[in-house]
This record gives sequence, C-alpha cells and structure tokens, in this order.
Amino acid sequence: MLDPTFFITAYISILVIMNPLSTVGVLLSLTKNSTTKQRNKIALRSSTFAVIVLAIFALTGFMIFQVYSITMDAFRIAGGIILLVIGMRMLFPADETEHSGDFGGKDIYIVPLGIPMTSGPGTITTAVVLASQAGTLVNEGMLFAAIVAACLTNYLVLREASAVQKRLGSDGVSALVKIMGLLVCAVGVQFVINGLKVVFPLLA
Repeated sequence: MLDPTFFITAYISILVIMNPLSTVGVLLSLTKNSTTKQRNKIALRSSTFAVIVLAIFALTGFMIFQVYSITMDAFRIAGGIILLVIGMRMLFPADETEHSGDFGGKDIYIVPLGIPMTSGPGTITTAVVLASQAGTLVNEGMLFAAIVAACLTNYLVLREASAVQKRLGSDGVSALVKIMGLLVCAVGVQFVINGLKVVFPLLA
C-alpha cells in the first residue's frame, strides 16, 4: 500500500541535513567571477552528482567503505580536512587576481560542492539509515524519489546565488568570501573533532 509518509519523512530528513542554504555562500565564494549561466551549471552538476552518491550509498549501504576497510569516521575526518583546506584558501588567497570564475578548478561541483557539502557524512548516513528502514520495494522507491526531490530543492536554492550576488555587490561578495571561509574552516574542524572522538574515545 502506498504511504506518502515515508517519502515526506525521508525528504525532510535528507534536506535538513543537506542544508542547501549553507552551500549558497560557498558556491558564491568559489565562483564569485563566474556568470549566472556558469554558476547555475555548477549548481546543477553538484546536485546531480549528489543524487548519484546518495543513491549509491542508499543502495549498497556501507559496502563500498567495507571493501576498502574505511569507516564513516575516517570519511568524516577526510571531509573535514578537505573543508579546512578550502576554507583556508578562501580566507588567505595566494593572489586575489587568481580567482577567475572557477576557484579550485572546473571540478568544484564534485569537491567541495558535491562532496562533502551536499552529500557529506551526515547526508550519506541519513540515506543509509533510511534505506535500512524502508522495508518494502515501494518505500525504497520513495526513498530514491526523496533523494532526487531533496537534491532538486538544493539546485533550486543554489540558483538563487546570483540574486544574492547582485544584492551584495563586489564588496559584499568579498566580505562573504571571508565569512564563509571562516565558517567552512569551523565546519571542517568540527568534522575532524567528531571523527576523532569516535576513533579516540578518551577525547570525548
């Protein structure tokens, strides 16, 4: 029997953990010299990449990690280090004139926007837990639909980044780069701390 409750629960859970609003500032910071069309293309690619990642983990669970003997906490620490490095680059760019419109290269839709911003440890864990609770093929189908819906919402939110840029202006965007750099560093450090607390319980 079709019950939309599971879809609604899965959609809200994934979207809340995904938190696309927090990604808007990062997207804007990493593409501050890009055109609206280029930025929207990156937003679409990162959201599509997130669908693929979350769908794979929802389907396989942690089997991929188990094959390589990787724990979720190791993944969390690695993601934290990546965010920390990116945040430091945002705070202390080597040369402000270097930033063309694709900060960090053309693959920023994969790292850091796809992973770990959109489909990070928390979102992946949520998808795996929901998959384990699905129980029926109908619910599994609704979970995948919820993943697509959440990533679509993420894309629609990221599309508004250009409107934010217009309101802030160049000086405002430069200030946002610094603020988001600090926040990205903080999130990265927290990821590492959370991972280390599990690996080394005495730190808790």
